[in-house]
Amino acid sequence: MYPPPYYHTTNRAQLQRFLQQHYFGLLLSNNASLSYTPLPFLFAWHSSGDKAYCHLARNNPQLKQLDGAEVSLIIQGPHAFVAASCYSKQPAVSTWNFAMVELKGIARVLDNEQTLALVRKQEAHSAPAMLQSEIYQQQLVKAIAGIEIRLSNVSGRFKLSQNKAPAEQQAVIDYLQQTEQPATVWQMMQN
Repeated sequence: MYPPPYYHTTNRAQLQRFLQQHYFGLLLSNNASLSYTPLPFLFAWHSSGDKAYCHLARNNPQLKQLDGAEVSLIIQGPHAFVAASCYSKQPAVSTWNFAMVELKGIARVLDNEQTLALVRKQEAHSAPAMLQSEIYQQQLVKAIAGIEIRLSNVSGRFKLSQNKAPAEQQAVIDYLQQTEQPATVWQMMQN
């Protein structure tokens, strides 16, 4: 990921806050050819080692190349167009503000019991009122495989006009608030 230094972050607390709100992304692997699957992820942050979890359909061809493989996760956050008119120095170029996190690690395919525990945890996290019956979960685990990714690197690229003067940053925030751009971009800029 190409990040000018002022956009790049490895700030653990900032990255964890981002990933609590944005946890849907791409699982990428490369075994002779690039494979990717869009998935929701769960993250576990521990002093003994950080991990990401997801599950795939057992008939997903990517599953065959995951166990023991190095993988990347790309989590895309909010993004918005920034018009050149926001900048006092003209001529200027329009751009795009965005936030994303890249995570790298080694994948491990979980056994059925671990996969079932993961499914329960994901359901409890995303839809606690919709917990499936035990019988259904036992059938489901035959069709999916849980994945644990032991993370070795977590970094973010938050391009939020940090390279601009405070007055221009405020002009960007004002512009984003007045347009139909996602509110989360200007809200992130204010933090």
